[in-house]
Amino acid sequence: MTITAASFKNGFGAEIIGVDFSEPISDDDMQFISDAFDHHHILTFRGYDGLSTDQVLAASRLFGKDLESHVFAQYHHPDDPLVMVLSNRVKGSKPAGLKDAGTFWHSDVAYKPEPARATLLYSLEVPDHGGDTLFCDLTAAYDDLSDEMKVRLDGLKAWHFYAHQKRDLFDDGKVQSPPECLHPVVRTNPSSGRKAIYITPAYTVRIDGMSAKDSQALMDDIFDHCLQDKYRMDYKWRAGDLVVWDNAAVMHSATTKDLDPSKYRTIWRTIISGGPTF
Repeated sequence: MTITAASFKNGFGAEIIGVDFSEPISDDDMQFISDAFDHHHILTFRGYDGLSTDQVLAASRLFGKDLESHVFAQYHHPDDPLVMVLSNRVKGSKPAGLKDAGTFWHSDVAYKPEPARATLLYSLEVPDHGGDTLFCDLTAAYDDLSDEMKVRLDGLKAWHFYAHQKRDLFDDGKVQSPPECLHPVVRTNPSSGRKAIYITPAYTVRIDGMSAKDSQALMDDIFDHCLQDKYRMDYKWRAGDLVVWDNAAVMHSATTKDLDPSKYRTIWRTIISGGPTF
């Protein structure tokens, strides 16, 4: 079957149709998927019920050979630490996974000097309502900046810190956040060559070399611009979805903090490693 890409009707991103994850992917098909990823930033593969952890890891490696485990080790899948379990279910007296992976705008692993290239999620069960993932196209948002603002942001750097967003896991000492790290405010995508804004409300502490007041004012202006409806998309999950996105092009937010506790959502997550941002 020929692989095709169908652009989402409700925003950026595309569905890839015709991939068989139980078989090796040809070089031509891998190139097609790679080109689609660079162009659309978010790809979904639908209708893949019953995948094993090995198959999910193999799908993840279409977007980068090196994967990394998440710092929240207590939520690693028992069969492989490269797979993290996101779930609001409880097994016995213990959570089956991390209930809320981040109901706030962020880019995955931006708190490390070498942030994630991509993130892949595989849905095992989803509620009939709620639990969506929100996306914001930081590439389009950068393209639409005024020339004056582009010049102003050129060369600026910002500090990122995982524990900048307050969470119980940090407060009770179960997880130690890596130290602050520095990234460009405008990042050039290492694959597509396109520029995107690379600060987020959750992890960006301040812009380097600016006063706290001026830094926050500039970041507020940028976030107000980025979070306009025209740059946002609400992804509604189906069971058996594989969704992967480019962390150098978009930011995202879960909505699981607001999910009805009687509605169950279980998802496997992998992190595809990236390189330095400078």
